[in-house]
Order: sequence, then C-alpha cells, then structure tokens
Amino acid sequence: MEFLPPYKAYVYRNRPLDFSPSVEVAACYVECAGKFLLLKRSIGKPQENTWGVPAGKFEEGESSLAAVHREVFEEVGIRLNNEKLDDLGKVYVRYPHTDFVYHMFHQDFLEFPEITLSDEHQEYRWVSFDEAMLLPLISGGVEALHHFQALAKKVKLPRRDFYFIRHGETDVNVDPCIKRVDYDLPLNANGRAQALSLQDAIDKLNLKAVCSSPLQRAQETKDIICSGRDMEHVEIHDLGECKAGVWTKMVRLEKGRGFHVCDLVEAFLARTLHGVNSALQEGEPTLIVAHGGIHWAMCYYMMIENHPWKIGNCKLVHFRPVGMTEWEASIFN
Repeated sequence: MEFLPPYKAYVYRNRPLDFSPSVEVAACYVECAGKFLLLKRSIGKPQENTWGVPAGKFEEGESSLAAVHREVFEEVGIRLNNEKLDDLGKVYVRYPHTDFVYHMFHQDFLEFPEITLSDEHQEYRWVSFDEAMLLPLISGGVEALHHFQALAKKVKLPRRDFYFIRHGETDVNVDPCIKRVDYDLPLNANGRAQALSLQDAIDKLNLKAVCSSPLQRAQETKDIICSGRDMEHVEIHDLGECKAGVWTKMVRLEKGRGFHVCDLVEAFLARTLHGVNSALQEGEPTLIVAHGGIHWAMCYYMMIENHPWKIGNCKLVHFRPVGMTEWEASIFN
C-alpha cells in the first residue's frame, strides 16, 4: 500500500504570491559514499514514524547557518564544517494549516560520521535517493528531496553581473501545431526585427564579450545584435537548448508537487550552470545569447524572485548578485 504523508504539502522554489510563513526551518542533507542520513521521528512527536533529514526551526534572531549547525549537532551529534557546507538556498513549503521557509544545506563526508540520536528520533539510516523514496517520508519530504537532487553538487557561479538574451522568434515559437518539436530553425522575419531593435540597448552596455549557444537561432540573434561592435565572440556548447521533453518535465518544478527530477532534467540543470560559468570567465561585462530553457534553469538555480522565469523572445535580462549568496534579475529597458 502506498504511504500517504500526514499532510498534503506543496514545495516551491519560487515564492508563491500569497505565501505567509509562520516559521523558518534549517535542514542538512548529510551525505557519505552516495548515501545520505535520514532520521525516523519518535512516537508522540509531530508526524511520528516518518523519516526526514536533520532539521529544525530557527531560534529567535538565529541565521540559517547558525540554525543548521545547532540542529544537526542537537539531533545527531555531528559538527558541520563551514568550508565543506554547501548552501543550496531555500524552498517554500505549504501545509494545509501553515506556510514555512525551508533552508537546505548539504555536506558530503569522506567517512561515515558517528551518530548520536536525540530523543526526537528513534532510528537512523544511510540511504540512497531511490531507497529514500521507498520510506514513509515526512510531509514535503519527497518534493524537497527532488529539489535537493536538482541543486546539489552543482558548479558555483562567479559573483558578477551579466546580461542574457533569449534568441529572436522562430516559426516554432509562433505556430502551436509545432510546439515542443526540436527543430533547429532560423529566425523568422519578426525574429530578425526583434534582434535589430536591441542594437541601441546593446551599445549602452559597453560589452566586452558575447557568449552564445551553437544553435542557429541563437547564432543569428547574436550576429544581428552585435553587428559592427567590437567584442569577443565565444560559442559555448553547454548553452544549447534542452529537448522538449526535458523542458516539460523541468518546468513542473514550479507546480509545488507532482514533479520528478529525472536524470535528464538534472543533467540539463548541471549543463546550464557549466555553460554560464564558462561564459562568466570571459571579459566583463558579458552577454549570453541562448534559450528559454537556459533562462529558466538559471532562475531556478539562482532562486530568482519578482522576475518571470519564462521570458519572451529577444528579452534583455540583467542578472546581478546580491549579498553573499542571492541573485536578482530584471528586464533591461
């Protein structure tokens, strides 16, 4: 019989408009040898007999980093190492009766650490991702694990501004009868006009390099908007678009539940970050000319808020780092 968690949970990477959190929670995915640590909640505790990673509520005035250190030590006796601890950002969790922010961290250990369980839990196991999916997980645990799968062990982007343009319009973008077909088509007349209309905006940016997808529609867009301008041109294979089936699976992550991060989606997210990282090694400021899937994957990874993850053709977007870990994005006018 399929296990049903105590609550129907929705877990979002992008904050819902009506989200009103009552608490914040810090969690750590403690990993060793491809397995990570799950704890079984004690009888009498909320959601008893369900499994989850070490996690707990913030104390008053506590940062996410301080909270995850304290919770992991209190629950399992492990001292985390800041130099090896990876901040994966946060997701927004909705239960029927409450909303809360769930901060995710990850640390990979070379050897299995000694575990000292608190009375909050009755058992622990080291399990693979697939093994975890067979256990009765805490409400939202399945969805959070898929986000972890998508975000963990990815390249870290340099903290610098850059610009992004989705290629100009093609016939595939216009005709609904051929949507989701993986054609490498040229720009149509409107797409070429869209690219031409960006030339004045490009002149204002004093760009040093333009990095582009190898696909024809991106190359044509790049050639039009950068015509006659003195900048380095770099073609990056990893900036190519995902297949239609991958796009369909990937954007389900917006739904809050019912999604599955398959190997193809994870591989595309990783490829996107490698491509963007390669582009950001070029001269500043850099322009990336690529695709809607690349833009969506960047927004997901960067946890962009107040900016659409799905953008129209030839939209010029400015990405910029904020603070130590966060990013912002906005349409450049």
